[in-house]
This record gives sequence, structure tokens and C-alpha cells, in this order.
Amino acid sequence: MAAFPSFLSRLIPNAARAPGASRPAQAAGTGFLPRNAITATALADDLAGRLPALLVAAERIAHAVGQGSHARRRAGQGDEFWQYRPATQGEAASAIDWRQSARGDRAFVREREAQTPHTICIWCDNSASMRWHSEQGLPPKAERAFVLALASAAMLLRQGEQIRLLATNPTTPPLRLHGHRALEQMAHALLAALRHAPDTPDLPLTAAIPARSRVLLFGDGLYPPAQLEAFLRQLATRQATATLVETLDPAETTLPYSGPTRFTGVEDDTARLLYGSPTLQQDYAVIWQRHQAQLRALCTAAGSPPVVHMTDQPSLTALMALHTVLAAGGRP
Repeated sequence: MAAFPSFLSRLIPNAARAPGASRPAQAAGTGFLPRNAITATALADDLAGRLPALLVAAERIAHAVGQGSHARRRAGQGDEFWQYRPATQGEAASAIDWRQSARGDRAFVREREAQTPHTICIWCDNSASMRWHSEQGLPPKAERAFVLALASAAMLLRQGEQIRLLATNPTTPPLRLHGHRALEQMAHALLAALRHAPDTPDLPLTAAIPARSRVLLFGDGLYPPAQLEAFLRQLATRQATATLVETLDPAETTLPYSGPTRFTGVEDDTARLLYGSPTLQQDYAVIWQRHQAQLRALCTAAGSPPVVHMTDQPSLTALMALHTVLAAGGRP
């Protein structure tokens, strides 16, 4: 019996059963989860048992991306060269770049790029669909999001950015990360949030997000379009921008099931019997591509394209893609 991926119920809410098939039995018990899914508590316990190795992996990934800061694109007191500008009357002689000035008949000042740190908020989706994987050899999406969130924080802290971890509890303020134990502090906070995570998907409250900040969302993007659009609009009123790191299981893109397959619920207790065929896969591909196009359009219009990452790919590829988005100016 294949696990019922949440994407199927959301993208095909009225999916037909196989011709002649009897109505499948509903999953029994409110605590039921299908094969290859894991409860929030079990996943948190598993990650906690491997936490030292996961922290090392996150640091290694962040280091591999490089230590270059993403551009702030304005003059300031930093170390990086920004631009030459003509010297003005009364300019201090020490500010003039004499080598550049010697190339012409005007004096030039060498300006450096500003080093004002950004405020970057990090949020992880811990809903039930994130705790699913299609094969035992693949990590649950929530585990990959956990590692990517830590690696992103390690990379950005090294660049001197101000990092805040958004809480899922609306009464809990964002956690400010600083000091040499910031990554460990973040990991324990993520595990605590995971233990008490609801099964249904949600997005962080915009009231807790500082104005003119960037938000990194680590989730599977399986949110109702109206909900995501409302969230992005609320961010825009705060002059903030979100980048979605869309963490997906490869089965979610292809529906690789053949023959009569009973899908059981992850975020609800419904069940469906579908007949996996090339026709079903083609129809599903159209729906999936439509969903991806809508997701990309909403995110891009709000200021930043999503970063798509598959759990069968190395984590480093996702962090490099995220670094590229930030460096390209996909920010407030």
C-alpha cells in the first residue's frame, strides 16, 4: 500500500477511483499515518539523536558554498569595492584613489560597499506532508528542510547577517540567533517546534516579521494559492520579501505508481484507490506543472523566485541556488 502524498489530495481533490473499484475503507483512528510517514515526535527524536552529525553536515554545506557576502549595492564603510566617483571640493587627500585619478585629468574617490547587516528570518514547515518520503532511502522532507535551514543560518551568520528563527506559536517571539552556539541553539528550537507541530500546513504570522527583512521559507509549497498570496501581500506591506525553498520528494513530480494503488491519508484520514496508468500520470503532470507555474508566478511577483530542491539531490545544490538568489538581488 503506497503512502498517500498530501500533494495528491490538494492537487486532485476529486480524484476518481479506478473503474469498478469498491470504495476504499477510511483510515481508522485519528493518529493513523500511512507507510513512509512519521509522527512529529518520532521525527524530532530521530533528529535529536543525530544532532551532532547534522550540525556538522550543515556547517560543511555552508562552508562549501563560500564565504562571500551577497551584495548590498550601496556605498558605505565595508571592505568590498563599490565604485569610483569624482572627488568633490574639499575632499580629503587620503580619500582619493591616486592610481585611478592618474589615468585622466580628474580626481576620483574609491567608494566601498556598505556592510549594514540584513535581518533574515527563517521558518520551517513541519506539517504532516513534510514528514513523508516515498522511499526508505530518501529523507523525509522535514529532515532535509531542517538541515537546509541550519546550513543557511550558518552561511548567513558567517556573512554577518542578523538571523531570527520564526516560531510556529503565535505567542512566541522570534528567536534571535547570535554567538558561537547560535546554530546549536537554533537546532534545539527547531526540534521543539517540530515536537508540537500541527498536521495541517500553515505559514508564519507576518506580525512577527520585522519590516524590510527577508524571510526564508523551508517547505513543500503545498499551500492553497489564496493563502500564499495573502501572506506575500502582507509581507509587501512591511517591505519584506520571502524566498521559498521548495523541498520536494521526487515522487511528487511524477506520480510513479502503476496498477491499482490505494493511497491513504497523511494530513487527513481520507483514502482513494487509483489505477496508475500513463494517462493518469500525464493528467497529473499537467496539474503539477500548473501548480508549479502558479507558485512561481506568485513568488516572483512578490520579489523572489522559489528555489526548488528535490530530496534525492545533494543539499549543497539547494544552498548554492539560494545563495545565487540572494546575490542576484532577490531581496528587499
